[in-house]
Amino acid sequence: MKKISGFLLLSMLAVQGLVAQKTIDWNQRMEPAFYEWVIGFGFNTVNNSGAQFKDLTNADHYAFGRIPFYGSLETNIGHRWKVKGLVSLNYFTDGKIFDGQTIKGKSVGGNDAGYGSMDLLASYYLLENDTYEPYLSAGMGLSHFGDYVALENPQRCVTPTEMFTFNLGFGIRIWFSEHWGLN
Repeated sequence: MKKISGFLLLSMLAVQGLVAQKTIDWNQRMEPAFYEWVIGFGFNTVNNSGAQFKDLTNADHYAFGRIPFYGSLETNIGHRWKVKGLVSLNYFTDGKIFDGQTIKGKSVGGNDAGYGSMDLLASYYLLENDTYEPYLSAGMGLSHFGDYVALENPQRCVTPTEMFTFNLGFGIRIWFSEHWGLN
């Protein structure tokens, strides 16, 4: 945990140092080649319960395991257009529902199902505002779900699967200063 905390602190200082080296005009940040790279990180959760839109509020359907982390790198490609690459990691632990089956996790003699994904998104920012930047995004990715043992059939290990995904989304970035924002 100390290594992760140290790495995150060092990353934030490095990003601040990179951005602080430029003299910028805040209103030009949506132009191509301005703010060439935006680095992001945060937490994620994954729902692959097989229930589709049923039980969306059931916490057992969402993975928020040992490494619920994502990292992203974004750059401008045109006026109001940005492209973003994301990497997400997570684990389905004991008691979580995965593809209609209950995971028998590591703590009860099974194994946790690992999750990893890589996505590439194109985003269009709707407004040019100093504080709020709403956007629409679309893209594709590849997700990997690791092997696991289900409580319903503990003698059989379910093999890992890969899945090609199409992603549609919307969001808003809120800027607190010229260097720091929340997405």
